[in-house]
Formats: sequence, C-alpha cells, structure tokens
Amino acid sequence: MIEDDLIVRAVEARDADLQAVSAFLLAHPELAHEEIESSRFLVEVLEHAGFTVETGVAGLPTAFRAELDTGSPGGTVGLAAVYDAAPAHRTHDGATIATHSCGHSAQAAGVVTAALALADLRAELTGTVVVVGCPADEIHAPETQRRGSGKATTAAGGAWAGVDAALYPHPEFLDAVWTETLWMRRETAIVEGARTLRDDVECAPLSALARLTATLGGLPRASVMLETLVVDGDVEEGSGLSLRAQFLTFARTHDELDDLLAPVRHALPEAVWERGNEIDAIRPDERVAEVVREAFVAAGRPILSDTPPLPFATDFGAVTRAVPAALVGVGRPEGWSFHRDGGEDQFAGPEGVQIARDIATVLALAGSRLMA
Repeated sequence: MIEDDLIVRAVEARDADLQAVSAFLLAHPELAHEEIESSRFLVEVLEHAGFTVETGVAGLPTAFRAELDTGSPGGTVGLAAVYDAAPAHRTHDGATIATHSCGHSAQAAGVVTAALALADLRAELTGTVVVVGCPADEIHAPETQRRGSGKATTAAGGAWAGVDAALYPHPEFLDAVWTETLWMRRETAIVEGARTLRDDVECAPLSALARLTATLGGLPRASVMLETLVVDGDVEEGSGLSLRAQFLTFARTHDELDDLLAPVRHALPEAVWERGNEIDAIRPDERVAEVVREAFVAAGRPILSDTPPLPFATDFGAVTRAVPAALVGVGRPEGWSFHRDGGEDQFAGPEGVQIARDIATVLALAGSRLMA
C-alpha cells in the first residue's frame, strides 16, 4: 500500500486548487437545485484532472458523477460533495438569503482536493475514485422541499452503483465516524375555512391555530419542529382562509415517527394531512468505519470508537442503504456558527480553509486504503 506521507504531500500540493474551489463557492452561493455555477466549476476542475464526468445524473441538472480509474484492479471509493448554500433567515430584517454558513464551501473543497490528490497518485494506486456531486443538501431550502434532496435522489437514481465504499464528510465540532443518526419526516396539516369579521362567529383556521399553539407547548422541540406556519386568505366576510402548518419530526426509529404528531392530529381533527419527503437514518458499515478511523490516526487525529449519536438527520442515510458507507465528521473544537450570523465569515476565513485541508487529508488517506 502507498505510504501515507505521499498521500499527505499530494494533498498539500493541491492547496491552490483547494483555496480556489472554496473561494469560488463562497463567491457564488446558490440554493438547492439552483447550483448551476457551482456544479459547473467543480466539473471543470475534475475534468481538468483527468476525471470522466457525467452531468445531470439521477435526473438532477446540477448533480454529477466524476470517475477516475487508476488502471489497476482495486476497490472503488465514492466521495459525496455538497455545494448548495444555506437558506439563512436573517435575524435583523427577516430576509432569507443564500449563504455558505453550513460549510459546504469547505466540504466541497476538501472532497475535490482529496480526489485530485488521489488522481495525481494514480500510478501508485489501485482501484477507482468517484466523486458524486449532490445538490440540495439543505433540508429547509424551498426546492429541497419540493423536489427532494440530492444524496437521496442520487442513491435512488443509481449514481452510486459500483461503489464499494462511500464517504460523506462534513465540518463538525469533533472528529467522528457517526454510527447513528435520526429518521426524519415532513408532514403538513391544512385547515380550510372562511374569514369572518364577526366576534361571535368561529373562524375554523384561527381556532385551529389556537389549538395548535397550545398543543405545541407540550411537545419536545427537538422531536417535533414547526417548520413553516402560514395563515392566508382574502379580507372580505365569508372569503376563503386557510392554515398550513408544516412539521418536521425526528426519531431514533422509523416507527416512532408515526407517533410524534399524534397530539397535533388529535388537536386538529378537521385537518387534511399531506406527507412530504422522508429521510432514512444511516446504516453504518463497520469495515468502512474502521478504515476511516485508521485514516484519522494516520492524520494525527485519533478518534473515539464510541462516537455519540448525531442528533439530527441526513439524507446520506439513503446512500448508506445502497452501498457500504461512512458518515464522517471532521472537527474543530471551537465549533461553527452553522446557519447563523458569522457562520459564512468563519468558512471564508483561515479556519474554513484549514477545515477543508483537514477534510481532504482524512478523505485521501481513507480513500487510498479503500481503493487497495
């Protein structure tokens, strides 16, 4: 197997590319399924390094699959790159803006740099490296809600076929190979009625709103999240008025999802319910996880084998149910202001560049082992 020092030096030699990818994405924040410039740039970088790239995979215009075969038999490692901006809710004026406050500029820079480093060492390596460009990572983005998420869609569309081990890294608070995440489901309650200007006449949507508010006060916010609430209608007596309440539920098992909204359903018996997209919990693969742990050690970052569960959901769960995979956290003890004011500044600063380097190093070390 190739020496680790060669892998690390190959990553370091691609530092200009790493910074170029990060800078480009930071300068071109694009929301889910709108990552036209971002995906185009990443494709060009990979093609220039010798990758064969198929765009528009799984029916997603901004998704891609880039592949480089070393020419020697071995394993196929797949790296998930995400590059959509977060739909951040700006606190001082209520505006929603596209911002790389979730670290996808660093994530994509790290993934692409790892792939470039492995490509540079193709003569010393065996196997194949694949990069799957996955749009629409952000759960709350409008087009993710409407069209679904990128990793789940690419998994369903066969973009991960032939991959022996898939890796999805993300900037985190700690170095980790996650073995447990949550299930998630999106559901919407709709109550239709009529507006009334009279105080002695019940207004069904507003009555439902009062019951909903009272009910939510007794539910755990980490498990039942009111994502969006809209009361909308005309202004005349008797004109149409509706309430739409959209929820995200999170649970450790799939069966628990069915029970979480029971109190809300009881409080809103008149509601019509619509079910949206669902996110699977990950299915860990111990062989792949152990290889990634070895890569952390080789990078001088030994991690605990008993990482605590990730208290959230990721659509990488769908990939883990299609191929052996590992969900990888690359940490910074000071943490990150994810989706908050100051988050994009962190990823645009030296700490953002450094976490991209750390991601690239760990991925390249793990990738070389999985390709052997």
